[in-house]
Amino acid sequence: MWEMVNNRRILFGEGKIDEIPAILEWYGLKKVFFACFNANPSIRERVCAGLDAKGIGYVLYQKVKGEPDLHVINEGRDLYVESACDCTLAIGGGSVIDAAKAIGMMATNGGLVEDYQMQGRQVTKLPPFFIAVPTTAGTGAEATKVSVVKNNYNGLKKSLYHNTMIADIVILDPSVTAGLPKRLTAATGMDALSHAIESYVSLNATPISEMNGLQAIRLIGKSLVEACENPTNLEARGDLLVASYFGGCAISAGIGIAHIMAQPIGAMYDIPHGDACSIFLPLAMEFNLDLATKKYAQIAEALGVAEHSATDEANARKAVEEVKRIRAAIGAPDSLKPYLKGASTDMEHMLDTVKRTTGHITCNPRPVDANVYQQIFNLAL
Repeated sequence: MWEMVNNRRILFGEGKIDEIPAILEWYGLKKVFFACFNANPSIRERVCAGLDAKGIGYVLYQKVKGEPDLHVINEGRDLYVESACDCTLAIGGGSVIDAAKAIGMMATNGGLVEDYQMQGRQVTKLPPFFIAVPTTAGTGAEATKVSVVKNNYNGLKKSLYHNTMIADIVILDPSVTAGLPKRLTAATGMDALSHAIESYVSLNATPISEMNGLQAIRLIGKSLVEACENPTNLEARGDLLVASYFGGCAISAGIGIAHIMAQPIGAMYDIPHGDACSIFLPLAMEFNLDLATKKYAQIAEALGVAEHSATDEANARKAVEEVKRIRAAIGAPDSLKPYLKGASTDMEHMLDTVKRTTGHITCNPRPVDANVYQQIFNLAL
């Protein structure tokens, strides 16, 4: 038994962001809550000019500077309600899109974000119409019903979600990612690759998640290094946007030990999420290899490194080595050490944080527990 939640409509191609005003006009929407990252002024101004031309009002919200926290989301909800917005537009990375999901949901459902994140408050009303436009290619936030939020009070980075929080329309426009810095391209690319690989070997994998995951792996293997080396290559940028989207669709099957470790430890040590995934993904693959050998061999085939005469185990190991090769080629991190800055590690606190944040996840191919968390953490040093 399984379930899949998808966006209603996906637009792909250069210049597709210019269709946003006409889409909103067709739905009869009058005032937009426009969440965006202020490092993209030309994109913001381009969209705002289109909204002005259609006579559609908007309120800009540019306070999402990094991974969203309680205060940013609660403040956004207040602005949304006070401004009488009737739809949501998010143009930015996963943090902006995740914040917009939660803000829109709370605009109609009320309460504080911590009520949903920590107290199990239920979503009972449909959120407003929502368009998501990713400007990075990694999180897949545009394809999911999940919002990852950092809790200011307990330090946990924990998700809230509901089927209705998924974007109604997704616009994948390669031109908005052209020129993205190499470091950010590398980090988000490793995040997308982690989504694709972990969901593919998940115990909860479905035919649809497997299809999406493998295609994401193929596209990332083909284009991530190229996009890092030639940031204006729009074909490579387009491949990564689609791969990120497919990875977001695939992750409905669940994540494994790489994300179980990366999400809470990234919050603890202020490590960008994609960098944390880059560090933990090959370790996770090695940890799971004996219990997902055939699937890792299929991943090797998707990455173009499998040998038909080789055993599944040999090809599975080729998949691990190819992920390491890609990581090295794009300059993505392979160790936690630079982020720890010489600080002593409180192992008990780390283990408790992992257990409270992601310890409920049980779809990793090989069973995990506190001993495994400690083992993987030590290997990442």
